[in-house]
Amino acid sequence: MGSRKILLAVAFVSFVLCVRPEPADAHNPKFFTLDIGQTYTDTFGGAAPRSVKLLNVVDSYEMGYWQGGLRKICYKSTITLAVDGVEGAVGCGPFYMPVVINGLRICGELTRAFTINSTFIPEMSEAVLLSAKDASMPWYDPGRFAFPIKDYRWGCANFQNAWLGFHDMSAGKLYYHYGVDLGGMYPKHHKLVSMIPNAEIVSYGTGTSIRNSELEILYYHMVDSNLRKDLGVGSVLDKGEMFGYLGNSQCGNDAHAHFDMRYVSDPKRNINCFPILVQAYLEEYDEPLSFPGHKRHCYAGDTIELEGSLSVAPPGRSITSYEWTFTDGTKATAANVRRSYGTRGAYSEELTVTDSAGKRSSNYVMVFVYDRESPTDAPYADSLSHFPVRGITPGTPVTVYFHGRNMTSNFTIDYGDGVVETASDHGTKMHSYPRPGEYVVTYKGDG
Repeated sequence: MGSRKILLAVAFVSFVLCVRPEPADAHNPKFFTLDIGQTYTDTFGGAAPRSVKLLNVVDSYEMGYWQGGLRKICYKSTITLAVDGVEGAVGCGPFYMPVVINGLRICGELTRAFTINSTFIPEMSEAVLLSAKDASMPWYDPGRFAFPIKDYRWGCANFQNAWLGFHDMSAGKLYYHYGVDLGGMYPKHHKLVSMIPNAEIVSYGTGTSIRNSELEILYYHMVDSNLRKDLGVGSVLDKGEMFGYLGNSQCGNDAHAHFDMRYVSDPKRNINCFPILVQAYLEEYDEPLSFPGHKRHCYAGDTIELEGSLSVAPPGRSITSYEWTFTDGTKATAANVRRSYGTRGAYSEELTVTDSAGKRSSNYVMVFVYDRESPTDAPYADSLSHFPVRGITPGTPVTVYFHGRNMTSNFTIDYGDGVVETASDHGTKMHSYPRPGEYVVTYKGDG
């Protein structure tokens, strides 16, 4: 059986109850490559030179089934560094944020493992690509970016491919995601806005590119008819200005936007925009972000670790509790948990985090489990989303979109309020909630 979940919040009529609930010449993080044993020295925006030495890289792999065969997938790299002699570790892979080692904030942009036999990422000869900045300064200045989707909630759709997350196979190569996907609803639901000020439109259409003096940002999968007609190539957008709606072109009808970011001074290198999107989101919504990880893969009987410690709290706050709710009904309260799965299928595991201000956030990670002797694609919900995602009150019509893969029968949607309806492999349904609360929507099917 395959299943997928999303979480809805329905507010009291009198108020909204949430789900859980610098200038252009500013210093940017410094990019540099290292091989094991090498040292790189720079001020990284600070007052004194700092030295970063690469001690080791450990790549973690698992076997995932895609398009008729098993593939060896790198799902994370652990990079051990010494900053002026003080050792620490940096993660590289989906949902990893920069970490501070001895006063230097460092992000794992790439490791060589993610570039070998990769569809879109040029193969790298060095062991790692890092970016770093003096930890006394923010990664990017507060207020520098707008979050690119208005009235959004991270996790309102399961289409959320992260930086370096394995997506699929293309032309016999591994497609590690070289940007960030944020899913949602189509057609005219989620508004797309410019992330940056003084943004000239360079291309306009299914793929839209905007650029100012420092950054170029690419938005993919729009639909031409749902872009503003009064804009075009050469138009200039303010930060936060709406130019169209999230679309579903070239992606099997599953609505999402793909974001790439590059420095104008280095136009061939995609930068890890995940920390930028997280920063912009936290500034706009002031709620923690539950990140239980990217899609995971294992054989029946194997044990894997799910990493809730990837979750992020707003600046000045911390995550104080982790609440896992698993498909089999069991629960756990550790940040990271080890799980074994005895039966082939796709499992949707829920993580709710609470921060030191008492605000909560929930999200889900898909775990694909294969039969070791006869591995085949597991049935799963390729897309599950809802709209609206904020300001829902009792009686508000909520649209739920669903799309199953490898599902053949027994389709259902459980709205989390006692109402369960039959469904199909692809479609939309409307539902409203009579009372305020938090509701988990679950879409299931056999295959």
